[in-house]
Amino acid sequence: RPGLKGSGEATNRSTWKKGILMIIPVLVGGLLLQTSCNRNDNEDELKAKERRLLEQYLLSEGITQDPTASGLYYIPIEEGTGDSPVENDWVEFEYIGELIDGTVFTTSYDSVAKLHSNYDENYLYRLARTAVNNDIIDGLQEGFKLMKTGGKAKLIIPSDQAYAGSSSPAIPAYSTLIFTLELLTKFSDPATHERELIQQFLADSGFVADSTATGLYYIEQVEGTGEYITTGDIVDVWYTGFFLDGGVFDSNIDGSVFSVSIPSTQVILGWDEGLRLMRKGSKGILIIPYELAYGELGRVDQYGRTAIPRFMTLVFEIEIDDVT
Repeated sequence: RPGLKGSGEATNRSTWKKGILMIIPVLVGGLLLQTSCNRNDNEDELKAKERRLLEQYLLSEGITQDPTASGLYYIPIEEGTGDSPVENDWVEFEYIGELIDGTVFTTSYDSVAKLHSNYDENYLYRLARTAVNNDIIDGLQEGFKLMKTGGKAKLIIPSDQAYAGSSSPAIPAYSTLIFTLELLTKFSDPATHERELIQQFLADSGFVADSTATGLYYIEQVEGTGEYITTGDIVDVWYTGFFLDGGVFDSNIDGSVFSVSIPSTQVILGWDEGLRLMRKGSKGILIIPYELAYGELGRVDQYGRTAIPRFMTLVFEIEIDDVT
């Protein structure tokens, strides 16, 4: 549960270097953050095959423009009206990732995953977030810088700008990757961006609330009775967790009550602090800044896929069922 601490919280950022899973969940098999680096005995043959398939694809698609100096093919679909990202900017975007033969190996759209029979009901399909720097493959870095906010484009990325001779269950060695991207927004400082989004969320929702010293917001909807929750209590909770844009990422409403002891190393800091503001029967909303949630690293699931993006504010609707 995203209310719980997970292995992603302790993941070293270096394990994401050049890892596509840093920004894009893999839907076929388990594409590793660090792919194997064994040299193929038939390297020249595989490179020649890649070039042959790329030329066939360009011809079949009627693509006549020249590549950039790096070999990237940038095909604009919609121009966009905003600014272009620069080095170390952050971007949020929707995406479809394909191999040259049309195999979709990753996407942010559940409809696309279902269409290609690789839908995963345990994964939350939503826009992705990343920094435009060496955390992502070279072809994506270059491609984002050529886009404008609000625009769409297709990137045809040769393997030497992606994973070269490395391979995974989803991406063979020396594979050209094709990404269709929609660049939704860009920002330079994720911390400032999240604070602005929280204030906008409060204003749009009509909530009037001050934060605690740590930055947590609690909006009380039902007061509850008895003593405030404190150290040593066991609390039974009903909850729904969502992002500031309304996307629900977790809920136990249709399942069983969640029990947590106070304090607990199993839940994020925002929960431990927030529950202490509530009593038995209380209902309310916790707005938890990233510092009290999954921090700068976010959280990945057991397959290495992004479950909670980096620097992400979390919102929980919580009802205290019982306190013992």
